[in-house]
Amino acid sequence: MNLSRPVQASDDESRIEMWVETRLASPEKANALSLSIIDWKEYGHDESDKIDPARERDFDRLEGRGAIRTDSALRIIAQQMPGEAAQYFDVIGRSLLDIYDVIPPSANARLLEAVAERQPIRNQRMRQKTEAQRLFVLQGYPLIDKTGLFAGYRFTAEPDDQSASGADIKRTSGKLISDSLFGLQLGPALRQPLGKIIANAETISSKLEGPLRGDYASYAKDIASAGRHLLDLVNDLSDLEAIERPEFTVAGDDIDLVDIAHRAAGLLAVKAADHQIRIELPDEDEKLPASGEFRRSLQILVNLVGNAIRYSPDGSVIKLRVSAEPGFSRISVTDHGDGIAAEDQERIFEKFERLGRSGDGGSGLGLFISRRLARAMGGSLDVDSKAGEGSTFTLSLPDRKKT
Repeated sequence: MNLSRPVQASDDESRIEMWVETRLASPEKANALSLSIIDWKEYGHDESDKIDPARERDFDRLEGRGAIRTDSALRIIAQQMPGEAAQYFDVIGRSLLDIYDVIPPSANARLLEAVAERQPIRNQRMRQKTEAQRLFVLQGYPLIDKTGLFAGYRFTAEPDDQSASGADIKRTSGKLISDSLFGLQLGPALRQPLGKIIANAETISSKLEGPLRGDYASYAKDIASAGRHLLDLVNDLSDLEAIERPEFTVAGDDIDLVDIAHRAAGLLAVKAADHQIRIELPDEDEKLPASGEFRRSLQILVNLVGNAIRYSPDGSVIKLRVSAEPGFSRISVTDHGDGIAAEDQERIFEKFERLGRSGDGGSGLGLFISRRLARAMGGSLDVDSKAGEGSTFTLSLPDRKKT
C-alpha cells in the first residue's frame, strides 16, 4: 500500500511544502521502498511565521520562568533567572556544569540526562552567598546555526522549590507549604497533561499530519480551546492560593509602564487580530517609571487587555494610556464594550464574580487577583464605566521617587 504525507522544509528565506509518497522500488524486491516527492510549492515567510525572541522571553517571564543560553560547549552566554531583576554577568563564559549541579537522586548524572529526566538542579553560586537554596528544572532546546551545525542550547528554567529537602521547605502557620493544594501539588501535576492535550489538539486542527474532515478539525479546535481554559483556571487557582498566604510578598523592581504596555500588547496581538481589534499604545519613546514586580505588573496588564479583547465588539479599538500624579504612575485600558453598571463596579473585583456571564472562557478570578497584586505592590486597580459606554481600568503603582 502506498502512503503519502505532507512535509515542510524551511530556512530563513523561504518555506517549501510538499507531498512525499512511498513507492515500491522494484517488483522483484518486496521490501525495497523509495520515497517520491509528488508535489511541492515554495512560499516566502510571512511575518506571522517568524518567532519573535522578545515575545518568547516575555511569555517566559510572565509564567515565572527564567532563561539560560549556552554555546555548543555549554558555556553560558546569557542568564536571567526567575525572581532576579538583572543578569549576573560574572557567570558569562563559565560552564553551565560549573555554576549548577544536579541534586540527588541524580547527583552523579550528566546535566543533559538530568534535563531529560526533569531532575532539579541547584545554583551553587547562590548557595554559597545565602542560606536559601533555589531549585530549578531545565527544559532545553538545541540551537542550529545557518549552516545547519549545532550551536548550543536555550534553556528555560522553571522554579522547583517544592523539591527541596524537608529542612529547606518554608512553613506557614505551622503548616508546610508543600502541603498546599494547587501551588505545589495539583498545579504542576495538571499543567503537563493539559499542555500535551492542547499541543496535540492544535496539531490535529491545523492538519499538519495530512488531510482531515472539516468537522474533526473543528472538534480538535474545541478541545484545544477547552484545554487552554482549564490551564488558565489552574494558573488562576495557583495564584489565588499564593496571594492569600500571610507571607506573600512582591518584588520592588524598577519598571517602565510604557514598556510593559507594549509587551502585553505583543503577547495578545494574535488574539486581538482574530477579532480585528486594534490596540492603540503610548509612543515607544515615552517613558513612565514605576516601582513594582515586573512579572506581576505584566500579569495584571495582560489580564486587563485580555478582558478588553474578550468583551469588545469585533473591529473596535482598545486604548492604553499612561499618566503621572504625585507619588504614582498610572496606566489605563479603555474598551468599547457593554460597560459595567455603577452597582456592579465593586462586585467585579470579588472572587469568582462574573456578573452572570457564562461561556466566555473567564474564571471570575482575574480581576480579584489583579487588584490584590496591585495593592501588594503599594498601588491600586480601579474601574470607571457606564452601562453601554465601555470601561476604563486603571492600574496605579508607586513612582520610583517614592521608593
